[in-house]
Amino acid sequence: MNAAETKTAAAVLEADAADGTKLRVLVAMDVYLPNMDGVVNCMRNHLLHFPAWVEATAVGPKAKNYVDSDPYPVIRYKGFHVPFLKTVDFGFPSCDKAFRRRILAMPLDIIHVHTPFGVCKALTKIAREKNIPIVATFHTNYRMVFKHILWLPFLYEPYIRTLGRRYGRMDEMFAGTEATEAQLRSFGYKGSCTIVPFGTSLKPLADRAEYARRANERFGLREDETVFCFIGRIVKSKRVQFSLEALRRVREKGHSFRFIVGGCGNYEAALRKKIRKLGLEDCVIMAGFLSDEELKMVYARADLLLFPSILDNFALVKVEAATFYTPGLYLRGSNTAFGTKDMHNAILAENTAEDFAEKIEWAIAHPQELAAIGKNAHDELYFSWEDAAAMQALEYRRVIAAYKQKHGGGNT
Repeated sequence: MNAAETKTAAAVLEADAADGTKLRVLVAMDVYLPNMDGVVNCMRNHLLHFPAWVEATAVGPKAKNYVDSDPYPVIRYKGFHVPFLKTVDFGFPSCDKAFRRRILAMPLDIIHVHTPFGVCKALTKIAREKNIPIVATFHTNYRMVFKHILWLPFLYEPYIRTLGRRYGRMDEMFAGTEATEAQLRSFGYKGSCTIVPFGTSLKPLADRAEYARRANERFGLREDETVFCFIGRIVKSKRVQFSLEALRRVREKGHSFRFIVGGCGNYEAALRKKIRKLGLEDCVIMAGFLSDEELKMVYARADLLLFPSILDNFALVKVEAATFYTPGLYLRGSNTAFGTKDMHNAILAENTAEDFAEKIEWAIAHPQELAAIGKNAHDELYFSWEDAAAMQALEYRRVIAAYKQKHGGGNT
């Protein structure tokens, strides 16, 4: 179902719910605000943008000195601060009897979990007691996470299979792309999986030229300069350093450009050192955290997004960039590249700095063709959170109907 069909179907269901009947949903994670990452961002934006006929409640661990301020209700369960992770509070819902009693007493139609750990295990038991469906979204390739920690397959694969069995207890799984679904199935999952894309809260600009002009002022750019950008967490796995290696080759060929790196993270110091080592200090702008207004400026001004990550399951920056007609350069075969077509709505490169550099040189030499790729990206890759949340809500209705047909009326 595309975005237009989703909006039409949501409007029909909006009319169907005019009698005031709400779809009651519990949406949960093991880690939640104030911690923010791609998964928390997805869950939060679903909650913020669900259609009016959805009544949703968030669930997450307690966080010291944090007060929830979003417009939806939040239920917190017992949690603890992870000492070696500065901002992370992790929860133990199975040890919180008051939390369990509260959820059991709530009138619910469906439960949606975004992580496969403690909260998933606890809420699966509660869903079965209440005789309602429970669903999950597969976000993270935990095989790569466990591999980084445990190194050897015979050590980490048992954990992967455990997660596969836990996902197997869900009544439905969701994934952002078919490539992400393939990862899920490599965990041993054999059940049903539906593709529900993620969106962006950013909106297309009425006057991109004005925002581009403001970017020139904000970052000290000449109007005729070629500008590249990276937006995201500054961590090693995002591979900004790979882009720098490619850009060094581009500069050695005599090309001039500016590269705006927007974001924060634990790899910033190493990246600055890399910039100095490659002699790119006058080309690279380490912009740090960008407000939404600054983000719009960067995307409106950038000629090309450089995003060579191979670990991201669904890079939201691809959707964000498409919002502003900014084409992206991705690695061929990566999940980020999934759904794109080379030289049509994206540019794809092999996983070598040489080929990445060659694609950047092509972009510099073909500004009109690059702009056409950006337009196709906007037309085909842009997907708002309203679209994504409406599609997710429609899938809830489908899963609930199928569950009731199979198991009878729920004890909500």
